Amino acid sequence: MTIDIILKEGIPKDSVFVTGFQGMGITGYIAVRHLIHTLKAKPLGFVTLKRMPPYVWMEDNRLATPIQLFGYQNFVFMLVEFMPPMPDLYTFVDKLCKWASKTFVEAFLIGGLDIRVRKEGESEKAKFAATTKAVDKVLKSGYKILDRGLYITGPLALMLMKFEQLDYPALAVLAYANASRPDPMAAAIAVQYFSEIYGVRVDTDQLIRDAQRIEAEIEESLRRKRERVTEISALYI
Repeated sequence: MTIDIILKEGIPKDSVFVTGFQGMGITGYIAVRHLIHTLKAKPLGFVTLKRMPPYVWMEDNRLATPIQLFGYQNFVFMLVEFMPPMPDLYTFVDKLCKWASKTFVEAFLIGGLDIRVRKEGESEKAKFAATTKAVDKVLKSGYKILDRGLYITGPLALMLMKFEQLDYPALAVLAYANASRPDPMAAAIAVQYFSEIYGVRVDTDQLIRDAQRIEAEIEESLRRKRERVTEISALYI
């Protein structure tokens, strides 16, 4: 599987790679999207795959693609609107992580953790996972590590696994999220941890205040995308 990372601008030295996916509560996707819009991160480029879904769209007077890269100061955000099918996902993660490990000083990943596993009386709003190279940073900050017996799945798990293999510092915040719907509140919590760790002020008031509207918009947007991909796939059968 061919993967190309197209950059229209250079990446600053000592940059941090940030991404999340449409997993538990769509937390990672909502959080990364909010970071990009709130910080007014500028388009840096995009990622192309050999088997890309054949659609693009216009957004803010520019052409948007399924996997986009945005920059703000020394942060690069990857916004993923479409993930490769499972057979291709492994190659995608492998090549992406190898590129990230050579380009960035650290990776910050965002995901959700099923709120149903939260212990009664627990005060933490999130748990963390980290590679060996980053776990001390998490512990010294006083954050709680994911409990034994709980599992991370999907592309976030594959990225952590690959970064560990590469002996590279990567940490993941897993905000407690509702498993049955998009959860902007969980995304707001993840963004607050990002702000705390990296000292970047990111306003989450609107994300919290407009949670129901954002939830409905995300659900409708994802529904349209799924329908469109299905329609396009049918044309090529």
